[in-house]
Amino acid sequence: MASLKQYYHTLYYFSKAVFIFKRLKTYLENEFIKDLDFPSSLKDDYFYHSSYYNRTKQYMHANHFFGELLCLLRARPLSVTERMRFANLSSCAPIFDDFFEKESHLPHILSLLQNPVLAHVQTKEEELAVHFLNNILSSSIDREAFIQAALQLFQAQVKSKTQKNITLSNEELLDISIKKGGFSGLMYGHLLSNDKNEDFLKMAYLLGALGQLMDDVFDIYDDAQEGIRTFANQCDSVAEIRMILQKHQAEILLQIEKLKSLDFKTHGFLQVLKIFQSTIEIALLQYEKGVEKYHTKPQQCLQDKRAVWLVDMERPHNIWRLFLLAANQL
Repeated sequence: MASLKQYYHTLYYFSKAVFIFKRLKTYLENEFIKDLDFPSSLKDDYFYHSSYYNRTKQYMHANHFFGELLCLLRARPLSVTERMRFANLSSCAPIFDDFFEKESHLPHILSLLQNPVLAHVQTKEEELAVHFLNNILSSSIDREAFIQAALQLFQAQVKSKTQKNITLSNEELLDISIKKGGFSGLMYGHLLSNDKNEDFLKMAYLLGALGQLMDDVFDIYDDAQEGIRTFANQCDSVAEIRMILQKHQAEILLQIEKLKSLDFKTHGFLQVLKIFQSTIEIALLQYEKGVEKYHTKPQQCLQDKRAVWLVDMERPHNIWRLFLLAANQL
């Protein structure tokens, strides 16, 4: 059982998370639109009334938390310029996701990513994507490093389109998830870092990869239903999923020790990371109960009802379980 001190620390970090999201809500209601900087030539009402607007806000919540977590390592919050970059990347991301989902002419999209010039766009969606990308690139960011990370993510997304291929091994599926999440995280790291600190950027990569692995675990049933094979829904047991996650988490802990020796502020980062990781443990514990009850495996999840493999972290019961589990970790 956790001590009173552990409960206090857990409550402290939960309260900080609430404050961060309240601050984000205020930002989205006020400065967000200004940071997207729509020119008169681009009809902003298209963006507001398309599916992109709500999806952008969803991306912003996830990306903003990621940025704030990395900011703990340098003991200062997101700057105004950095928040602007996150807003534009969050606006650009769902559009690029659609390019892959709708199987657009990817060589053309790749050329726009390498050379984002409005004169080369062919659709309104492409115009929006290039606009948001140029907002980032004009903000004194390391343009070459950021574009290189974006190109690596592009190739990872191309590779992820093969996940319905039954010949891919579990190791190949895991590699796809790590690279897709990792290069996303690396891009976020470049939004924050102008000093090219390779150890900081490696942490961004590892943290991004962990986020994608967690997504695969939470989406284990829905991905399988769509015919998307992931490392999680191809595992033979929940224990195998846990082992893979623990191996990646151990790599993150080693990187934390390295950053600590370089005078990064790792204590608060590690505490929040423990809470972050506790959310996935909630899912694994639920899956283990389902396996025990129905005698199925993750790779057989479609034999069960969706509810067995659906983890709703907004349920009060799960929020309370998360609090108790996190308290025992801190």
